[in-house]
Amino acid sequence: MRDHTTAYDPDEASTVRPYAVTGGRVSAASADLPMEALVEAASTHQDFTGLTPEKITILRLAAGQYQSVAELSAHTRLPLGVVRVLVTDLAQAHLLNIHTGGTAQDASTHDASGGLSLSLLESVLDGIAAL
Repeated sequence: MRDHTTAYDPDEASTVRPYAVTGGRVSAASADLPMEALVEAASTHQDFTGLTPEKITILRLAAGQYQSVAELSAHTRLPLGVVRVLVTDLAQAHLLNIHTGGTAQDASTHDASGGLSLSLLESVLDGIAAL
């Protein structure tokens, strides 16, 4: 039996089949979770009892800073769909907070004619300028 309190080796993730990591589920409870959604650890939760190494890694990456679902996928070297399932699981357990407001798919980011709103476009330009 593996000790889940030891450091998680991201290289090991590539040897585990995605369906094993997600418990056989192929979609998250929140199937519309965008890859640009930001997540943060809900607290400085340190009791990782019963959590898989992948979930522990996600919690550590999201501790003290926002991480997008896509960034978590890249850091853990897990497929995006797998990370979506794990993030949703952690959010349902109240260990992660998910922030999805302001994405291009939200109705609130569109103007009356159906195009993207000026405020969303300005936000994108501000983000590019900050790079």
